[in-house]
Amino acid sequence: MNSKVAAGPEKKIIIRAKRTPAKGTSYPVGGVSESSLPVKGTERKVERMLSDIVTRLERIEEKIDENIYPPESAIKPEFIKRVKRAQADIRKGKGKMYNSIDDFFKEIEA
Repeated sequence: MNSKVAAGPEKKIIIRAKRTPAKGTSYPVGGVSESSLPVKGTERKVERMLSDIVTRLERIEEKIDENIYPPESAIKPEFIKRVKRAQADIRKGKGKMYNSIDDFFKEIEA
């Protein structure tokens, strides 16, 4: 990959070519990107901006988790009691056992 840098007092332009230019053109196929040189004090602005982005992403992640996994307070106490009773019954040997998954599906579909 070829790289050329043209720098000025405020900006630098980086030209990267991944392949050779097409026949009859003078521009590289890789494209042109522009980036600003660091200016005094911009590091703090960038840090603040990145911190805000991370905070927003964390909030989004919490919202997604709420949609996938409801908060424990949203589960009704009656349901919790039913699950605990079912677990106790299984421990006592009151659960059904199947020889294969096919037998299990046959029982459900019947």
